[in-house]
Amino acid sequence: MTHRFSWAVGIFCGALSSGLRADPPPLLEKALEQWVAAREDFAFTQQTRFFLDDGKVKRERAERYDPSLPDSRRWRLLEIDGQPATDEQRKKWESAKNQYPRKKAVKSPAAYLDLDNAKLVESTPKSARFEIGLRPDAMHLLAVENIVFVIAVDKESGGIALISATLRQPISVLMGLARITDLDVDVRIEPTDKGPERKSGDVQIGSIARVTMSKLGNSMEYNWSDFKRVTSYGQTKEPI
Repeated sequence: MTHRFSWAVGIFCGALSSGLRADPPPLLEKALEQWVAAREDFAFTQQTRFFLDDGKVKRERAERYDPSLPDSRRWRLLEIDGQPATDEQRKKWESAKNQYPRKKAVKSPAAYLDLDNAKLVESTPKSARFEIGLRPDAMHLLAVENIVFVIAVDKESGGIALISATLRQPISVLMGLARITDLDVDVRIEPTDKGPERKSGDVQIGSIARVTMSKLGNSMEYNWSDFKRVTSYGQTKEPI
């Protein structure tokens, strides 16, 4: 899985059937521009579980990813099979996990979204909710017509208030070598301040992301939680 929470868009980029082209909704477009301009990323806790054929957990691991830290310390091992990791386990695992520089995103996650065909599905005085597919040219090895993204924009701040994604039915990936059987993303973001100048803030407690998949007959599940918005290591914010 990708080292950045932007996997929620990037990993599922694929071929979508697209209809007539239209201009992107200005409110949605500006919210995504604000998100990218903030140069922020997510720290999160990742739980990986591997299952036996009878559905019982074979092994599991919990780790913390924090892109605000240097590459040598961005991943930290927390638990193995429900027990706190020992110093020896942490040293071995973290040394292997952090030995390579983090992958740099070639494109913003927003570049994968088919904004021209975004649909306004709900509008209230406070927010607007859009249903969005993925761009037809995003990745031709993966058919993603059964993945639906929803982004809600806070009208007062102009920032993103919700990112969610669901899977309508299982899909094959990696040229049929793996199969995604469940996807659930529900990330809610609080504004930091009230008033017209407020910006998007931290992620609400209880926000989750989960994907269940089968690879070469082996079932596994990834859970992401405890999100925190941070500035990536080495990035500085320019004055607005």
